[in-house]
Amino acid sequence: MLLSQIDERLVAIASLLEDEGIQREVERYGTGLVVFQSGEATQAVVPPFPVLRDTACVGRPETEPLRKMMGQPRRIAFVLVTWGAYAAGLYEGLQYVRHRQGTGHIHPHTKKGGSSQARYQRRTQGQRAEFLRRAGAHIDEEFGAEAVDHLFFGGNRVILKPLTDECQFVRRHMPVLSPRTLLVKKATLASLDGALGQAYSSVGFRR
Repeated sequence: MLLSQIDERLVAIASLLEDEGIQREVERYGTGLVVFQSGEATQAVVPPFPVLRDTACVGRPETEPLRKMMGQPRRIAFVLVTWGAYAAGLYEGLQYVRHRQGTGHIHPHTKKGGSSQARYQRRTQGQRAEFLRRAGAHIDEEFGAEAVDHLFFGGNRVILKPLTDECQFVRRHMPVLSPRTLLVKKATLASLDGALGQAYSSVGFRR
C-alpha cells in the first residue's frame, strides 16, 4: 500500500472520529469504538460491551475480534425502576434466569397551592422514599448473593442515586454499571425483554 493511500485513510478515519454523533454515542455507551476502513468506505461501530484492548490491523478488515466479543458468555443483570414500579432480572447471555418485580403507590403531585401543596409534596416524597427502600430490599433479597459481569439500569435516571443508597446489589456492582440508561416507560416484566435487546444493541456509522 502506498504511503499516500495510508495518509488518505488516516484522514478519513480522523474525520469520522471527529463526528459529533459518534462522540456522543461513544460517551453514552462507554465501551470504546471499532473502526473499519476499506477502499473509500470508513465504518465505525460503537459496540454494546467494552473493547478490552487497543488493536490495529492493516489489510483485510478483521472482524473476528468483534464477533468473538459479541459471542462471549456474559452474566447480565437489569434493574429497571420508574416511580411506582420496579423489575430486576438476571440473564446468562440471552437466556433468562429469574426476576423480581413489584409496585408501590405514589401519590402524584398536586397543583393546589399553599399549605395543601406542601403537605401533598411531603407525602409524595415520603412515599417515593419508602418505595425505593422496599424495592432495594427486594432486589437485595433476590439477587444479593449474585455476581454479574454487567449491570444495566433502566427507567428514570434521577432514581439511580437514591436507589443506590438503598440497594446493596446495585452499590456493589457500580464498577460494572453501564453508563447508558435504558429507555423504559414503566418497569414491568415485559420491559425486561426490551431492555435485553437494548443492552445488546450497537450503533453504526459509515462514510
